Amino acid sequence: MSAILRGLVGLSAVAAAACSGPQVRTLGNGGGPPAFELRGASLAAIEAEAGRRCAQGYLFLRVAERYARPEPEDNAATQWLQQAGDWLSGMPGNEAQATIVCRA
Repeated sequence: MSAILRGLVGLSAVAAAACSGPQVRTLGNGGGPPAFELRGASLAAIEAEAGRRCAQGYLFLRVAERYARPEPEDNAATQWLQQAGDWLSGMPGNEAQATIVCRA
C-alpha cells in the first residue's frame, strides 16, 4: 500500500470519528457525581448525549450555542478570520457546548 493511500485511509478514519457525534470530555468532580463537557453540532445532540451519560438526569452548569456563521456575501478575508477564530477556540465546526453534572 502506498504512503499516499495509507494517509488517505487514516484521514478518512479521523474524519469519520469527528462526525460521529458530540465530543465528550470527563471533568474531575472530586468525590461528587460525574461531570462532563460536551461539544456538538446542536443543543439537541448535546442533550441526547447527556441523557445517555446520565441515566438519572443531569443539570446544566453552562450552555452556549453559536448562531453566527460566515455569510456568502462576506469577503474572503472575513470568512477566513471567522474560521480561524473557530479553530483557535478549539471548537471548529461545532455549534454548541455545555458543561453538565449528573444527578445522583
